[in-house]
Amino acid sequence: MARGYSEKTFILEIDDYSLVEEYFKNRNIDGFSYTKDDKKKKRQVAEEMAAKIEAVLGKQPEQIKQEIDRDFSDINKLSDSKGTENLLAEAKDKNITYPADILLKHNGHEIAFWFFNKHKDIFDGANAVQEFFTSGWKRVPVPNKPITTIEKNRAALEQALKTYYQNKDKGLGQRCLVDVYPKKDRVYVVAYVSARGTNDIIPDEKSEGKLKKSTRRESIEIFYLYLQGDNDNGGELEIKARGGYTTQSELLGVFSQSVLNHTLDDTKQKYDLELLRDKNFSLVWDTEDEVEGWWLKGFHLRTPDGQTKIIVTIKDESRIGTETMWQKFSSFQLVEQMSVLRIDRADMKIKFKPTKKHPKGTKTFYITWKDTSSLNDIDDLDVKAGQILKKSKLDCGFAN
Repeated sequence: MARGYSEKTFILEIDDYSLVEEYFKNRNIDGFSYTKDDKKKKRQVAEEMAAKIEAVLGKQPEQIKQEIDRDFSDINKLSDSKGTENLLAEAKDKNITYPADILLKHNGHEIAFWFFNKHKDIFDGANAVQEFFTSGWKRVPVPNKPITTIEKNRAALEQALKTYYQNKDKGLGQRCLVDVYPKKDRVYVVAYVSARGTNDIIPDEKSEGKLKKSTRRESIEIFYLYLQGDNDNGGELEIKARGGYTTQSELLGVFSQSVLNHTLDDTKQKYDLELLRDKNFSLVWDTEDEVEGWWLKGFHLRTPDGQTKIIVTIKDESRIGTETMWQKFSSFQLVEQMSVLRIDRADMKIKFKPTKKHPKGTKTFYITWKDTSSLNDIDDLDVKAGQILKKSKLDCGFAN
């Protein structure tokens, strides 16, 4: 992931300030120009450019400054290797050409800036997808529908989300915007729901030296990922949103009902952690999966009354599989109790054959009894790990 955003640090990461000049021209903002000077040291140029940019920003109305800050923050978010990968993949999907030497002549910040300036639609698509590479997703089964169904019901989802939040708090959900990014077998959906307004006191651009009241509204962001399946009931819907398990379940229900015309069955479960009670349990894989080993790295346990949590983690990887974990249980005198303890979460690590893209070849992840996982459906190692969970019956589908 890209590092946390700081305007000054972001500016200093750029070498080609013609990208900043182009950005300001696109916004019809005067006062910034750049001419390359090879006689000056890189740090000197960066400090001078940073000062010029800050001077230009200081002359802008508060609303424009906030918009520029948001743009720079978004560009910074796509400045890491995963961001670059997303940008190039998005360009390829839409048959957009870019300079063949872009990776050689520009760093990650500049590549993101280039796409922002030249192909904003490509940038927006990659920016939305970037969030889907993070962990913390909840997944539920849904009917298998054409990808076009999600786009056609965008307005219905916007209205349903507004209603959902207004029923919780009349100050929420006054406005809602849903962006849809369809792919071959999936749809990325990002919803922005207005939160409560925050009263700010800001300079009045029309009257120098005076202040005025301003209402600033932050947005609640909700990320949905819809995946097509192989049969009528094989679709999957994932969500990442602020809030606990109940909120995420309700928001999944909002999408399923308004977009897919389907009522979720919250009694269904995705992961069967009960299999891990067997000390002889082993993951199952095929030769083509190129697995070199796996480890059960941790357990989050809970007593039957729910009052006591027990977290057991393993650092020793000298023995693969579950052996080290059960030795730890024995040392803690937990072997007899395992039959009654609830398994809330299991942490695992799979070692695949190293590749140029993944030189270590390792994937560490968790699954929980509430059908959440840190795996995503985009990165190739995440996908391979997910397939192994299915072969091993840990990912058991959904019970009837």
